[in-house]
Amino acid sequence: MILSLITSIVLSETIFSFAEHQMHENFMHKKVLPRRFYQKPYIILQEIFEGHAVRHHGVWYRDFDFEANPEGKNDNIKFRLVDILIVLTCLLPIACLFFSFSLLAGVTFIVMLLIHAFLWNTMHSQMHLPQPVFFADWSIFRWLAVHHYMHHQFTNKNYNIVVPLADYILGTKIEPRRKDLRELLRLGYLKPKSPKTEIRLQKIRNKIAAQREAILVG
Repeated sequence: MILSLITSIVLSETIFSFAEHQMHENFMHKKVLPRRFYQKPYIILQEIFEGHAVRHHGVWYRDFDFEANPEGKNDNIKFRLVDILIVLTCLLPIACLFFSFSLLAGVTFIVMLLIHAFLWNTMHSQMHLPQPVFFADWSIFRWLAVHHYMHHQFTNKNYNIVVPLADYILGTKIEPRRKDLRELLRLGYLKPKSPKTEIRLQKIRNKIAAQREAILVG
């Protein structure tokens, strides 16, 4: 039973990595279906595309970790219930396949989907709306944050947020360029090599924080 559980978890997350990658690429950044699917009664597909490709990437969050507009601050930051139901519907044949093996495998698949969505929402929110949370300085989170930061520099790369397996296998993984390193240091996702650099970084952070506070107050 334990082996079956572990196998179901690994297979589920592998599937979700590829599903997240393909849905992110083909529905949140592209319109791969015929035009009629972006009109009534399928208007939800148009809203998903506009919410992510147009608003999240094109209008809001010019600064990776700051958005002053109250309307844009939480726009397209989290998966909604309707988004999760759409994903579950798309993956229903695979879910049925898991259930055909065993009840444990099927239930594990559904539970892992909910966990994946929770992790996606939690990490994506923390990346764009940083808070003093317990996992903020974990190496795994900082690595995933760097991965997602580069997606905002190249929207045709680094589609995964939770498990970037598909990005590596499908060839859409991109590493930070030298010009990205300073901003990643400022964000805290990379660690400075000397105390002197940390002091300079803190001065930059304080200056930016003051500018942002002035924007919010104004």
